[in-house]
Amino acid sequence: MLNLNFAIQDLEFFLLIVARITGFVHTAPFFGMNNVPRRVKVTFSLLVSFLIYQFVVPHYALAYDTVQGYAILVFKETVSGILLGMSGNVCLYVVQLAGSLIDMDIGLSMVSLFDPATRQQVGFSGALYNYALMLILLISDMHHWILRAFVDSYEFIPTGRINFDLDSILNTSIRFLTDYFVIGFRIFLPVFAGMLILNAVLGILAKVAPQMNMFSVGIQIKILVGLGIMLITVGMLPGLSDFVFNEMKEMMTAVAGGMGTAQ
Repeated sequence: MLNLNFAIQDLEFFLLIVARITGFVHTAPFFGMNNVPRRVKVTFSLLVSFLIYQFVVPHYALAYDTVQGYAILVFKETVSGILLGMSGNVCLYVVQLAGSLIDMDIGLSMVSLFDPATRQQVGFSGALYNYALMLILLISDMHHWILRAFVDSYEFIPTGRINFDLDSILNTSIRFLTDYFVIGFRIFLPVFAGMLILNAVLGILAKVAPQMNMFSVGIQIKILVGLGIMLITVGMLPGLSDFVFNEMKEMMTAVAGGMGTAQ
């Protein structure tokens, strides 16, 4: 016979787990895409919360005295889940930076597409790289690693015992911004080199054949050469995904370390 008896302390403990996983699912890469129905996100959050409550997290008494104290615990759990999810999601924005630089260099900066995953207007190259990176994330089972990393975070961040180390989180954010531009420019570098050589060639042709309208001809040549370089360098995508996924792992680990057990 199914036993439906439970203590109010167990329910309070379970709700804290639900708060953290809900914040994580709504902001994490792949899990938090906007085109995923909200009912699916809520159902998935409740299912994972039950599994974590039943098999992963040891149960203990929560340290609070009033309703306001419990509300603060819920708020902290939600913020911790959002930070863990966002720390992985922001790493995917590197390809958006590289895509905007590529579009600006090859003459496609005026082209914008509506991305249903983010519900934002994005550039052509950024959307192309973003979908390619998302496919690699699924093929490489990186979404499984992200979920396992969240479950393992309960070893560093026990339920109801969160201590936000703002200095650690700030230093992690500053370090990420440095890596953000470095990785973005590495992706952009082949197109930049090709466009630099092409501009030199067009400058020479403008002097040799001044009757040729280099403005109208150069726009079309830049687009063709830029797309050709992107096609030739498509083999860089596995290496690019390694850069981004390693950064994602470091970010999530560092953010989890910045929310250790409160003393």
